[in-house]
Amino acid sequence: MEQRKHLEYYTENYWFSTSSTLVPSDQWEDKNLAEKYLRKYWLPEQEYLSLWKPIQDKVFVQGKSLPNLIYRPEFEMIALRGGCLFLEEDFLQLQKAMQEVGEEYFVIIQHSQEFMEGEPMFRMKFPVNITWEELTSGNYISAVLLEMSYNEYFVFGENGNWGKYSANDYEYPLDIIGFKPELAHIFQEYFKQPKEEQEEIREWLPQEYKKLIK
Repeated sequence: MEQRKHLEYYTENYWFSTSSTLVPSDQWEDKNLAEKYLRKYWLPEQEYLSLWKPIQDKVFVQGKSLPNLIYRPEFEMIALRGGCLFLEEDFLQLQKAMQEVGEEYFVIIQHSQEFMEGEPMFRMKFPVNITWEELTSGNYISAVLLEMSYNEYFVFGENGNWGKYSANDYEYPLDIIGFKPELAHIFQEYFKQPKEEQEEIREWLPQEYKKLIK
């Protein structure tokens, strides 16, 4: 199993077990649930490289992270508060948008960061119609994937016309959702923000993003 290291790494004196809101610390080491989850939703390297990596490269500028622009020039963007990959409300909003654009699956690819030394990287594939309960059913594996406050991720579907970048390790944690102009009405509908929140987030944006996100 490519993901064997995940099963071991996140059980060995792992500090995050006391911070999770999804898994109580006394239930943290359920390897049966964790392994079942990884077997079901892990994205094999060969499938990633042959199918999903070319799509990723059409959406995101590879090797970049904030404050640099991470979307291709043809993408419009929305900026949201970040801090983790998904809260339930965030996921349900994105799920509705994914369903409307006709996605069947979405993938989550962890972005390598300089401080990571030996920590295993996530590469996951989920059906768009997955429930929140199932998405969070992997005990400590799903808890780290969804809640870890410094991991950064690319999220995208097979259509290659939208993406989400979770910039959780940026100075101000941000979610940047990018989409082709023809999908703007869908993402703007599902990710409406109060004006005050928009103005606050705008102050957090790197300069390059302020020019593009109105």
